[in-house]
Amino acid sequence: SDGGNRAFAFGEATDTVVPADFTGDGKTDLAFWRPASGEWFVLRSDDSTFFAFPFGAAGDVPSPADFDGDGKSDATVYRPSTNTWFTLRSSDGQVAATPFGTAGDKPVPADYDGDGKADVAIFRPTGGSGGGEWWYLRSSDGANRAFAFGTSTDLTVPGDYTGDGKADLAYFRPSTGEWYVLRSEDSSFYAFPWGANGDLPAPGDYDGDGKIDAAVFRPSNSNWFALRSTAGPLIL
Repeated sequence: SDGGNRAFAFGEATDTVVPADFTGDGKTDLAFWRPASGEWFVLRSDDSTFFAFPFGAAGDVPSPADFDGDGKSDATVYRPSTNTWFTLRSSDGQVAATPFGTAGDKPVPADYDGDGKADVAIFRPTGGSGGGEWWYLRSSDGANRAFAFGTSTDLTVPGDYTGDGKADLAYFRPSTGEWYVLRSEDSSFYAFPWGANGDLPAPGDYDGDGKIDAAVFRPSNSNWFALRSTAGPLIL
């Protein structure tokens, strides 16, 4: 909001970062999941205090999102050993278990159907073909949807790039620095260059217009580069 820098010492080198709005104040909280103990640590954005709680086990993949539609991200893990999702709902403290996926799938939860709740979703590399498929379970009606989009080496970056209230399938291709977005409204796609080989995709709504902006973090110089959908390029 003001262009200032902020830095926090929070977490360890072996932790998995899982930033999300766990408190429902509209701001992303710094958070991490500790694989060794299955614990979550959240640094509240409103007062910089933190809280911790156990949820998950070694081998799980943390995949937080707002699955119950209460405006707060829920601690969630995908368990590859059983292909099951476990969600600790912030609305009532209950645990929901959802079987979805197969061995080798990568979790990509987002609100693909636009009902205000995140959908359980996976990206599936398709073996020898080198392609990739997206599968998601719509929370609105329980139906499955599948799309062939991307390759096994692409980095998945789903989000609402078009501002229609639904997450678009999207990926970043490290070898070319290109972004590919499959529009949720008409299933057409567009592509554009933003970034370079070695960059890490970090999309987000950096200009507050309700649309996800393409952005990358460049480890070689520790700079962030965001292509804002309304205000143009931003370098931090």
